[in-house]
Amino acid sequence: MGFLSFPGRRRHPQVGFEGRPTPGATARLHSLEATVYVVEGAKVLYVQVFKAACTSMLWAMAQLEGADPRSIGRSHSLHVTQDLRIHDRSLHPVPTIDQVSAELREEALTSPEWMRLAIVRDPYERFYSGWESRKLLLHHGPWDAYPHPPFSYVEDGGRLDVGASFRSFAEAALEHRDQWQQDFHFAQQVSLLALDEVDYTDLVTTAQLPKLFARLSKRVGRQIDPGRRNEGLGITAKQVLDQRAAEICEELFVDDFARLGFPKQSFKRPVGAVLDEAGTNLLKMVDQRNLRIEDLVAQLATVEGSH
Repeated sequence: MGFLSFPGRRRHPQVGFEGRPTPGATARLHSLEATVYVVEGAKVLYVQVFKAACTSMLWAMAQLEGADPRSIGRSHSLHVTQDLRIHDRSLHPVPTIDQVSAELREEALTSPEWMRLAIVRDPYERFYSGWESRKLLLHHGPWDAYPHPPFSYVEDGGRLDVGASFRSFAEAALEHRDQWQQDFHFAQQVSLLALDEVDYTDLVTTAQLPKLFARLSKRVGRQIDPGRRNEGLGITAKQVLDQRAAEICEELFVDDFARLGFPKQSFKRPVGAVLDEAGTNLLKMVDQRNLRIEDLVAQLATVEGSH
């Protein structure tokens, strides 16, 4: 899969296996607001899908706006890396669709001159990536209160079994899906896309980002390439999923498979992903760093609130 296209004079995304295009252009948009970015000068509307290259895409939108990356200021929000500060809406130079005029909103959603795009990702990879981001790398938040099992360690102790830990989580995510899928990182992509509302011109897979950046560069006449931002640990779904975990993923993300056309795969035996003792200890240090960042953000909020 790459650029998903529908045959005809005008490009449409192919949604699912039947090649059904999204609806004709209208200004109806009821379920999305703050995740729809509008770059007026480039005539590009981008709908954010979490855990589908969204950090790279937000940096790309800033480039489309003509912003110097060095001009993106310091975030006072709870972001644990410099790349993630682009998610701070108070810093992002591109407005979301709830912040623009009614006239621009209408134009962005209906004009044939606009590119309306989103990035989609293989559900198996996205499921693991969401867990890696939210739990393995210990980014703390309200999801800490959701039911989840402890990490699994190999018998000789001291080494974290990433695969076994994820597969245990998958069972909890299925049992408590009403809670876990409230989090955007575990929500179905189709619900974040509003396919029945937005008349997309481009649905692009994560594998096709270089081609997309080349098209965006040509569109505005300058280089658009934010690089790969907020990358994970490089662990793949093949390393951690077994057939049971794959079936859980297919149940949790049933509409993504059905409507986005991603094929179901067989995961007979995971390759395995076990951190050595040094890696396990490093992960614990990352957790302590993240907790310290939480303390600093809370202290900063207290100081600002007193002025």
